[in-house]
Parts: sequence; structure tokens; C-alpha cells
Amino acid sequence: MSAEVRRAEERLGLRFPVALHEAYALFGRRSDLVAQHNPLLPPDELLLDPSGQLLVFRSENQGCAGWCVALDQLSADDPPVVFFSDYLPELAWEPFMPRLSLACAETILSETVMGRRYGPTGRDCLATPDVISRVEDQFEPVGLPGYPAWHSPAEPPVRWFSAVGKLLCLQPGNSGPDLVVVGRTEHDLLEALEAIPGEWSDAVATANRTEPEEQHDWDLPF
Repeated sequence: MSAEVRRAEERLGLRFPVALHEAYALFGRRSDLVAQHNPLLPPDELLLDPSGQLLVFRSENQGCAGWCVALDQLSADDPPVVFFSDYLPELAWEPFMPRLSLACAETILSETVMGRRYGPTGRDCLATPDVISRVEDQFEPVGLPGYPAWHSPAEPPVRWFSAVGKLLCLQPGNSGPDLVVVGRTEHDLLEALEAIPGEWSDAVATANRTEPEEQHDWDLPF
């Protein structure tokens, strides 16, 4: 993919940060990890935001938000990331992550959750104070700083937790904070549900399950 990234640099007349080159080299073709819902853009789709001041490298699936690096920060190896959103004032952006490498790690986590949330190994519930307390007591925080959700930037930040075979996300929801849990297997998911006394969404019926289109040797990031 390095040739595709270089062509994108030539097309835009820019030099991309080292961290972006490394992200494409490591998982740029892993659609299962970076393109389930709000994708890391392929190199030939990289673009500038409407202000012309930001390089957009990831987009919300309907174009409602974008994750970007300011053009005046591109010379840094691992620059900070900002985001714009329909939920922010027009042509405004806000800080997202202090480093691009962290934003890429968040992409993998969030896209993994979106790929599994509505399948047999994913469930969600309203994150009541008791639910949040159980999560904080029984699961390890993932080493990402809290950050704003693109759809609710004024709400409390998104936080991640994990255990072997389990990934948990606390995030703003329509009726208050949500907890989303996904497991590597259905057994892993059920262990997490037993540990957390939430009003969980319904399980997906076996008849509606679909098998993944392709298998990979890499482990999922939890």
C-alpha cells in the first residue's frame, strides 16, 4: 500500500506523517478492523476538509463527521488529531486525540465493536451508575485518553475497558450513557453479561447470523 499512499501525497501535494504511513502499512487493507462503519479512508479517497486546513483520513459513514490532521501539523511524525462534526458549529473542529497513532488505535477498537455489536457476540445496555461501577471494578481501562464522541461532543468522554476475550465501551447514547460489550466468542460475551447487572439488548437469533466473509490470522485487539 506504500505506493498508493505516495500517489495520494502527490495528488494532494502534501507529505503525510510517519504515523499515517505506518497505519496504512499495518492495517490499511484490513477492512474488518478499519472499515466496518466509520472507515479509515483508502489513500485514493484522502481529501481536505471544506476549510482547506485539514487532511481528512477517516470519515463517518454518511459524511457527518471527519477525523483529521491540520495541514500545519503534517510535518510531525505523530501529530494531534482533530474532528469536525455536524454537531459542532459550521467549519469548526475540536481536539480528538493528542497523537495520530492513538486515533488509529481508537479506530480499530470502535470499528471492531461496530462489526460485532449487533451480532451474536455483542450486546448493549443503558450505563446506569451501578453498571458503570461494575465495569470500573471488574475490567481494566484501555490505555486511551477519554475523548469526545462525534455525535455528542458535549457529553462525557468515551472510555474503553477490557478483559481477556472482552471489549467494553462506555459512550454517550440516546437516553444517557450506553455500555457496549463484545466478546471474542459467545462464551466470552456471556461471562461479561453475568458480571454486569444491566438491562441488556436482546440476543441475535441464530437464524439471522452470518459468517464473516474471510478469516484472518491476526488476533482481534482485545
